[in-house]
Amino acid sequence: MRPRALCLGIDLGTSGVRVAALDERGRACGVVAKSWPAGDALNPFAWLRLSLDLIATLTRRLPHTLIEALAIDGTSGTVLLCAPDSGRPLTPTLAYNDQRATHEAAQAAAAGLAPGPAHGAHGGIAKLLWLKTHYDIGPRARALPQSAWLTGAFLGRFRYCDEHNALKLGFDGAWAGAVGPLGLAGHLPEIVAPGTILGRLTPPLTRRLNLGHAPFIVAGTTDSIAALLALGPLPVGVGVSSLGSTLALKLVSPRPIQAPEHGIYSHRLGNVWLAGGASNSGGVVLNHYFTRSELARLSGDIAIDTPTHLRYYPLIHAGERFPINDPELKPRVTPRPASDTVFLQGLLEGLAEIEARGYALLAHHGAPLVKHVMTTGGGARNGAWRTIREQRLGVPVTNAFGSPTALGAARLACQGLHQDMA
Repeated sequence: MRPRALCLGIDLGTSGVRVAALDERGRACGVVAKSWPAGDALNPFAWLRLSLDLIATLTRRLPHTLIEALAIDGTSGTVLLCAPDSGRPLTPTLAYNDQRATHEAAQAAAAGLAPGPAHGAHGGIAKLLWLKTHYDIGPRARALPQSAWLTGAFLGRFRYCDEHNALKLGFDGAWAGAVGPLGLAGHLPEIVAPGTILGRLTPPLTRRLNLGHAPFIVAGTTDSIAALLALGPLPVGVGVSSLGSTLALKLVSPRPIQAPEHGIYSHRLGNVWLAGGASNSGGVVLNHYFTRSELARLSGDIAIDTPTHLRYYPLIHAGERFPINDPELKPRVTPRPASDTVFLQGLLEGLAEIEARGYALLAHHGAPLVKHVMTTGGGARNGAWRTIREQRLGVPVTNAFGSPTALGAARLACQGLHQDMA
């Protein structure tokens, strides 16, 4: 019997790792997941170990299959410096939301780094400067985002980064001019298009997984774009709101939208562009004030048709990226009513306002008006939040359950494989 061909996607998320499989007809045929062990979310060796464990689990559950290709997505802006040959980490990993590099962000701005995804303390350039200042990395250290490091571990070559993840490192068709004066040019990876076949899984890992055939390794993408790919082809004018730790918007546009001074950037995806931005607000605020069980209980008591008019701007710390690009913007979560239910409703209304302002800002800068919003991430399960958002956005809002982000990475692996065979 001919084995069934599979493409795998690996999603390195904030809470854990997932691996999903698609067959040759594009049908999902398995998803497995593990949470990060305590303290391991930023440990590259944990990324590799858990990914291999889950691939082995999935192949055991799917006998008579052949893994043809795999691709990886990760949290955009999560970076480290490593040895270019072995991939050995030379620094700690700085997470996507790490804000320690404030001095380095000012240094990058003084060197001419323009506003955009790489700008500010959360951008990759400031983080790399901070790491280079605090650790003895040597002249050949390679800067890699999270998914690019794991891709390198599978290839045995730590040199490539996809265009989507590279945006926060300062690559937007070409490297930002500031990387030269800042001394970073020699540490930057080789940029490739998402979906590019880079090589095959190394022989040692192929044997470790007991695979008779080394699958192709395909250049990956960011977690938010993989979440969109998981939904399948989307028409122009559809927005995808990712309600995770942070609120990230993507709008399918026929043209790129560039307004870095407002935190807007665009990713190319085939013949369309994904225009959007990411707020510092999101589920992290809700989890700061309430436990998961409290959120579920209080959400059921919200009087949806009675607005609070609290006009919150929910943030944990000062600083916002999109739709207001202001590193000094202060949280606005007062006054706090006596009722926890009303307080939660005010926070959800504030988050819905940020989302609506984001899509309106994209339209103001030339993107199509949003016609329909699809929702991914943990927040998609909150029915009260969905209703509040739909009321504020004025368009249908659909929750995209059953489409884990790892399926988007698997679709990218399939696309890369089919393009190579064409």
